[in-house]
Amino acid sequence: MSADLAASHDAYAAEYDDQVRAYDAYLAEVLFGLAYEAVQPGRRLIDLGIGSGLSAALFAKAGVDIYGMDFSPAMLELCRAKGLAIDLRQQDLLETPWPYPDQFFDYAVCCGVFHFIGELGTIFAETGRLLQPGGLLAFTTKAPSRALAAARPFDRQTSDGFDVFSHAPAYLTALLDRYGFSRDKALRCFVGDDLFWTWLVRNVR
Repeated sequence: MSADLAASHDAYAAEYDDQVRAYDAYLAEVLFGLAYEAVQPGRRLIDLGIGSGLSAALFAKAGVDIYGMDFSPAMLELCRAKGLAIDLRQQDLLETPWPYPDQFFDYAVCCGVFHFIGELGTIFAETGRLLQPGGLLAFTTKAPSRALAAARPFDRQTSDGFDVFSHAPAYLTALLDRYGFSRDKALRCFVGDDLFWTWLVRNVR
């Protein structure tokens, strides 16, 4: 992802939390609910695209140690001001390796990020490297139309000046198999008129 795209996300960072509430966008709460029964205090979680920390805050309240990466400096500053994280890094998720050692984390979350990215293989591969065996990954994706899902792995549209990607469940399932994850749970939910999938998967390598 480019520096120009990071700057575009910087531009709305100050209003981001208010926008989430205004649009009734509760994907973070859905992800936390799917993962909650498996979450234990004192374990380490990496938030991929932590933004202002809305997803991480829920896990922090449950006693989890929070680490985060984001390519937007403005978002990282908002998150840092909330005092949620042990460690925050400016990092483009498509540039690997990420700055953490193998099997360092028990959990990973990626909420509201994948719909800005088309090909996701690099991210699943690197997440698998960072997670302990049996570690959990919770993430969201924008659902495609039925016709699109049958035709190709993902599609791109433009919305408010951003490229927005929707991913076919079959494509995601193939990535999970390829990079050593098994699906624990999946749930569909709406943000406004947009349908999203929320996934909870486990590292089985």
